[in-house]
Amino acid sequence: MTQIRLISAVPIIPAQNIALSAAWYQEMLGFDVHHVDSGYGIVGRDDVYIHFWGPSDIKPADSMTMTRLGVADIERWYEHCLPRNIVHPNAPLKLQEWGATEFAVTDLDGNLVTFFEFKDAS
Repeated sequence: MTQIRLISAVPIIPAQNIALSAAWYQEMLGFDVHHVDSGYGIVGRDDVYIHFWGPSDIKPADSMTMTRLGVADIERWYEHCLPRNIVHPNAPLKLQEWGATEFAVTDLDGNLVTFFEFKDAS
């Protein structure tokens, strides 16, 4: 008997304007835009997808939405994000006590997106 396995998780985050948010992820983070309509959107890069719902009336300064995305080569990804001025001022690249190296960006809607990588200790 085959064991059931979970294979992915997809965050659904608020967006004030689905088309603008999808374009931001495309321009700033290199995501492909898979779907955009007035109330729902989908972007993806490699095997990672983010969905948007909206239009949200949550002001970016009031957003409490957070998501975490695992990446390979966190240092290069950080160097990609730095010149775009999207790295959160309180979340620069850092090795955390739980073993993840991570940093966070804030998107157009104030959503905090943390990128992380666990490196083998070998």
